[in-house]
This record gives sequence, structure tokens and C-alpha cells, in this order.
Amino acid sequence: MTIIPQVYAVNEIINEALPSEITSKAPATSLAFYIAIIWKTFITIGSIAFIIYFVMGGIEWLTSGGDKTKVQEAQKRISSATIGLTILVGSYAIIYFVQSALKINILAPIFPNNL
Repeated sequence: MTIIPQVYAVNEIINEALPSEITSKAPATSLAFYIAIIWKTFITIGSIAFIIYFVMGGIEWLTSGGDKTKVQEAQKRISSATIGLTILVGSYAIIYFVQSALKINILAPIFPNNL
């Protein structure tokens, strides 16, 4: 008597970098988790970019030596970084406002099994 193991999805691609709670979900429910992870990734990358651009603008301003064009470029870089941070904080505030208004957790959705 030979025991043949069951194979559920032979052609399924599994991403080892993702947490197991996402990969174990059904495809329809895991889309919400993917969107949440992508949004969190954009917030993290955007925050790091803000810090880098803000520091670069400050260094440019300090090393401009009084040259008006270099000071204006540094001010433009700092203001662009600040606008980017404002957009990130705004998206964060919108997400949490919607979560509190609808009483759901958008960034960690829970789906009932009995639908």
C-alpha cells in the first residue's frame, strides 16, 4: 500500500518574504493584506526619503557660501521634502479617520469565515 501525498496547488507561487498569515489566506482576502503592506511600505520609503531630502537641503544651504541660486535650490529641496511629508501625514490621517468612522481596521482586515 503506497500513500500518495495530497498536492493542493502545484503551480502556486509562494513568496517567502511575506508573513505566513497572509500566504495562508484565500486569494480574495489576501488582496486586502497586500494593499495594506504596500501602503505601509510607501509610508516607510516616503519617510526615509523625507529625511534624506531634508538633510541634503540643509547641507546645501549651509555650504552655499551665500550664493543666492544655491540657497534657493536648497530652500526648494527643503520645501519639496516638507510637502512630501505633508502628503504622507495626510494619507495616514485619512486612513485612521476612515478606520475610526467606519469602526474597521483597514490596515489589518479581518474577514468572517461564515459568509
